[in-house]
Amino acid sequence: MKLHLLAPLALCVLTPTAFAEGFYGVGEVTHSSASLDRSYFDSTLTTNGATGLASSDSGSSNQWRLQGGYRFNPNLAVEAGYIDFGKADYTATYTGGSAQGTLKAGGVDVAALVSLPLNDSFSVFGKVGAVAAKVESSLSAGAPASQASGDASVNVVRPLLGVGALYKLTQNVDLRADYDYVSGLGQSDKTGKMDVSMISLGMAYNF
Repeated sequence: MKLHLLAPLALCVLTPTAFAEGFYGVGEVTHSSASLDRSYFDSTLTTNGATGLASSDSGSSNQWRLQGGYRFNPNLAVEAGYIDFGKADYTATYTGGSAQGTLKAGGVDVAALVSLPLNDSFSVFGKVGAVAAKVESSLSAGAPASQASGDASVNVVRPLLGVGALYKLTQNVDLRADYDYVSGLGQSDKTGKMDVSMISLGMAYNF
């Protein structure tokens, strides 16, 4: 590739912008969609006497997240905070009875953000990190599989991937939007697992 073709990209990356270095805080509301691996709940019920089992799952809810970070330059930042991933609901029917269950998760995340400022007001970024989450499951079953009822919890560490954008409203306040994805929250033989995708919208304050 000829050098003159690289010049516009280099200029975009190296030119100082309004997204300056320093500490910042983020508060966002989130909407999560959770996909549950039903095999744990299904097998727990059938092991405890359920026959003719039919099950389904759903998971869509609104939560919140808080983040704090440090921007080293317009292109690189690190941040950490707490994310509530919401929950997935499980329902089942079987010969002579029915059952309901939930799987919910929340935890602390740490991530690196690589940003590309497109101008002094707008920036896009990619995110990679990890989340240490507490995952809790609950199952309530009627006869003849009532022995399947119970609660369990595990702590897991899972990778987090995301993308997002910032729009500068004032010198200190940015409008921020994120999309994040975390897979395998839980433990197959103890709580079950779910995958969660999240859309977040909120404000960032630059100190």
